[in-house]
Amino acid sequence: MAGEEESCRMRSLLLNSIVAVCPPGQGIGKAGTLPWPLLRNEFKHFQRMTMTPTTEGKQNVVIMGRKTWFSIPEKNRPLKERINIVLSKELMEPPKGAHHLAKSLDEALDLLNTPELKEKIDLIWIIGGSSLYKVKNFY
Repeated sequence: MAGEEESCRMRSLLLNSIVAVCPPGQGIGKAGTLPWPLLRNEFKHFQRMTMTPTTEGKQNVVIMGRKTWFSIPEKNRPLKERINIVLSKELMEPPKGAHHLAKSLDEALDLLNTPELKEKIDLIWIIGGSSLYKVKNFY
């Protein structure tokens, strides 16, 4: 029963998504980059949304897949002022600069529910890639 209760609490976490909308047959990424030029206002909006906690003294979390992590220029990794979690079934340890590695979204949420992190976090942001957005829809 305790396990079920814990699972229900995890499912009540609010997951936020930053997504790109594209026509059918198109993608949100191409060869490790965006398929369009940098849109400065949208990038500033992304930073503001994912960096700004609603509770003073807490940090937001960004959860991303391995390909999304490696698409970020190395000089910008980890995304500053956020707890960075990379999801990968292939990697055995967090990539250089990442704060945590998880094999699945469930595992990442379990990690965020540990005493070490639970009191530190505010908002949780799913920032890609496409397969992670599909999984997020089940939460």
